[in-house]
Amino acid sequence: MKVLASLSLIVLLAAASAQAPRPATPGRDPKKIQVLILAGYDMHDWRAVTEELRATLEATGRFEVRANEEPVGCTERTFDGYDAVVLNFTNHAGVFGPPWPEETRRALLSVLDRGKGVVAFHAALSAHADWPEYEVMIGGAWRGGAKHSPYHGFRVDLEAPDHPILEGLPASFVTHDELNQGLAMQPGITVLATAYDDPENRGPGPQGVRGSGEDEPVMWTLPYRKGRVFTTALGHDLRSVRAPGFVATFRRGVEWAATGEVTIAPPPGLGDED
Repeated sequence: MKVLASLSLIVLLAAASAQAPRPATPGRDPKKIQVLILAGYDMHDWRAVTEELRATLEATGRFEVRANEEPVGCTERTFDGYDAVVLNFTNHAGVFGPPWPEETRRALLSVLDRGKGVVAFHAALSAHADWPEYEVMIGGAWRGGAKHSPYHGFRVDLEAPDHPILEGLPASFVTHDELNQGLAMQPGITVLATAYDDPENRGPGPQGVRGSGEDEPVMWTLPYRKGRVFTTALGHDLRSVRAPGFVATFRRGVEWAATGEVTIAPPPGLGDED
């Protein structure tokens, strides 16, 4: 009987621990999803875009967001208490930012080891060409051979309507953005959305890049280690990140990466612009 009583006590304590609230951290709201944006080096207007990403998340009331403009040197302690890390950083071709030391690379992977989330956003697809695991982790990357035709308006088709990020959203929406072609895609990802890359869209001059004529992936997810990764290739500029379709999928994608669930309701009227 004493053994049974002890086992019952252990089960009760374990259940109580699983339901216990997040430990209080000074300066953080324990009721909100904690997000850290890594930015600071980019070929885009990264500071304005970072602030827009922060604002669009915090407008839901679900998130508390901070930004770090010097990601080199981050350690596991930097990421303590965060539910998701959003990557708005690139060191493409060694021009826009410095390489990350091994400690910082391990620290980012530790976020996933703790069952949390990583979100790779737009320019982050071209980062860390010297770090093979990064390419696998984000599911698709801008590497040799990748390119895009001119910035333009196009329709984004949602391909996985049962995925929590897309559930309840319309079948498509319109945006203005860059549409990549020739990305190095990994096996085992779930493609959430594609867009037709119209070959009539072409850059100036005889060597101008034209659309591929293919349906190109623009959003996807994958499980990695013990966590979740959401990648969106959309988001070139402020117009792009303010587009209703981007706002809806980014908010829901960050929540899913952080928690594995989506509670943010689909926005009314999305897709009406079609």
